[in-house]
Amino acid sequence: AAGKLDREGFQAKLGGVEWAQYDGQDVAIRGCAPTWAHLMVAGRLFGRVRSLSFLMDDSKGGVPIEVFSRR
Repeated sequence: AAGKLDREGFQAKLGGVEWAQYDGQDVAIRGCAPTWAHLMVAGRLFGRVRSLSFLMDDSKGGVPIEVFSRR
């Protein structure tokens, strides 16, 4: 189906991201992609970022749920 996200293609795109730009940053992952896509992004960020949150959409701008912190 058009617009469907596949794991192999998404994994390849992640390989092209400059992850060092997130070193020591507070990062929130937001989006409507499948859960596995969020987890693949998070896996690239663990150990780099100061904190990582998933932003859950509550129709009011989102609610951050912290999943990792080095504070």
